[in-house]
Amino acid sequence: MRSAALGFAAVLTSLLPAVSGTPHGLRGARIHQRAADIAEEYDYIIVGAGTAGLTVADRLSADGSSTVLVIEYCHVVSDEVIRAGGGRSFADPGISYNITSVPQPFMNNRTQAVRIGCCVGGSSAINGMVAVRGTRSEYDGWAELGGEGSTWGWDGVLPYFKKGMHFTPPKPEIAEAFNITWDPDAWGMEEDTQVYASFPDYQDPGVIPMYNAMKKMPNIDVPLDGAGGNNGLFWFPSSLDPETYWRSYARTGHYDNIVDERDNFDVITRHKVQRVILDEDKVATGVEFTARDLEEGEEEAPVQSVRARKEVIISAGTVHTPQILQLSGIGPRELLEEAGIEVLVDIPGVGQNFQDHAYLSVSYMWTNGTPVAPSVPANGDPSHRSSPNLGAWIGLPTMTDDFEALAARYEAQEPSEHLPEGTHPYVLAGYADFQKLHASLLRSKNTNILWLPVNSRPGGIVMSMHIVSHGTINIDPANPTGEPIVDYRALSNPIDMDIMVENIRYMRKYMGSPELEAYGPMETIPGIEVEGEGLEDWIRSVIIPTNFHPVATAAKKPLEKGGVVDEELLVHGVKRLRVVDASIMPMVPGANTQQPVYMVAEKAVDFIKARNAAGESEEELPEPPEGAQVEPPPDPESTVPGEPGPGPGPIEPPEEKSPGDIEPVDDGE
Repeated sequence: MRSAALGFAAVLTSLLPAVSGTPHGLRGARIHQRAADIAEEYDYIIVGAGTAGLTVADRLSADGSSTVLVIEYCHVVSDEVIRAGGGRSFADPGISYNITSVPQPFMNNRTQAVRIGCCVGGSSAINGMVAVRGTRSEYDGWAELGGEGSTWGWDGVLPYFKKGMHFTPPKPEIAEAFNITWDPDAWGMEEDTQVYASFPDYQDPGVIPMYNAMKKMPNIDVPLDGAGGNNGLFWFPSSLDPETYWRSYARTGHYDNIVDERDNFDVITRHKVQRVILDEDKVATGVEFTARDLEEGEEEAPVQSVRARKEVIISAGTVHTPQILQLSGIGPRELLEEAGIEVLVDIPGVGQNFQDHAYLSVSYMWTNGTPVAPSVPANGDPSHRSSPNLGAWIGLPTMTDDFEALAARYEAQEPSEHLPEGTHPYVLAGYADFQKLHASLLRSKNTNILWLPVNSRPGGIVMSMHIVSHGTINIDPANPTGEPIVDYRALSNPIDMDIMVENIRYMRKYMGSPELEAYGPMETIPGIEVEGEGLEDWIRSVIIPTNFHPVATAAKKPLEKGGVVDEELLVHGVKRLRVVDASIMPMVPGANTQQPVYMVAEKAVDFIKARNAAGESEEELPEPPEGAQVEPPPDPESTVPGEPGPGPGPIEPPEEKSPGDIEPVDDGE
């Protein structure tokens, strides 16, 4: 099923043609491949050189006062591969992990390819380059799940969204022709942020009639900019260098452009972290790791270690972060005991709460001509296009009058009804909170339940942005160091089926709208006549349970609510061990997760700097005894949340525009 599973990714990468030109800042990376080349200790050890890991490493090493080591399992994409892919789509089969989920019973026992990045830059090197955030209500939900005093609501994360990506407005002539509007107060333009959110200099004129049709759908809002926390129909930028139109990602933004200037920032590739070393006081003092490549004469890679003076930071991603925690003796007691791993800290939520987006495609054809695309003068180079830059992000009350009944059905469920048998009471308590929150989000117009990418073609992707079926990602007890067991538990909660049905019905309303009716839209797959049980059967046969946006396996929630990290992203019951990646998200945002991960990393840096500036991690650590085992502690308590540091300063706004209909542009002919 791999080709079907990568359908949406194929849609995006098909829009990433080769681009001529010279990349900005692309230079030979000073990256190590042998453990003998790195020091014995660093201030900070970061596990994973992906989207979050490189961001944190760059920020912590910037002033030269701290040493940072990043340990990456995968390799560096070569300059030749980058250039051959036009700086966008990298044809290197080794830059994605080869992981397949377990069979999904509610998907006719189909399996699913788990596509995540495996290179320096992580998934930011292979994603669809979509730079969106989600809505205010969704991040306020993060704060609600975190408990009283949480700083993770919309107002607490917006400064870090601004810092995470450097915004470049579209060219004036493109903005005018396509009515691309933006809110300068929602974006940041800091010089030291070199991950860019930009618009290509070309858009397909065929999108204009589709835009106008969607804009006239009942109750659709057209915000000035979706980055301001509101949903509706809006244009959004891509992670593109604004001068070369090459992919702007964690490696280019947080490594390539700084590597020649710092000798306190090391990256070692093709090495696998086996576990975090904890001393008898549950203090993380370093990590053990092994090389992927054997030296001459070696039958097995020796276990090596490196020491952290201040913190160990796990940024291995939603799939591998829980594995590293579990291999370190941090996780659900029963699972660890089954795998023969001594339980050092019993945290039932490690590997639980797993969420992702789900999607499928509804196919249409025109039977009476094609909507007329107006002529657009001064349009740029079509090869500069990246991902789709226009979409409708829609709440359930906009989609259907039955939203209250659907929300009430979900609200009435017993929390344990659709979770795995034997789910720990802590995880059940957390799901009960999630259920209460999610029922309110289903009633909210400003929650992204559906995403419809808008382009010039009829039909297309319908994506469920909030999934209530929670899966698991855990070590395999029979092979703990092998790839983890990924179980989406897709459609295990029937509410997800109800929502997908409403998504499809909304697509049908859109394609049958007065603006498009004259062109004779005909649904070819599954067919407009397919409804009821037949539609549900079709959904089970084609649904993809991931848009490759996995989150929540080390969720930021209280321990007794199934959480793994506290409000500062410190692992419950452990000192100097932090998780910084998408796994900490307590609920999947109604958006592609690239920009939220940058935000998480930027906010984490302020927590890290504040804690260490206060001297809480400066005392000398004892040498951890080799092979030390620590008795399991009593139930750990979460630490008190700290205050985030200051956000970025003000930006100078460009001239604002007001949203409205896209009108054909007179080309003078």
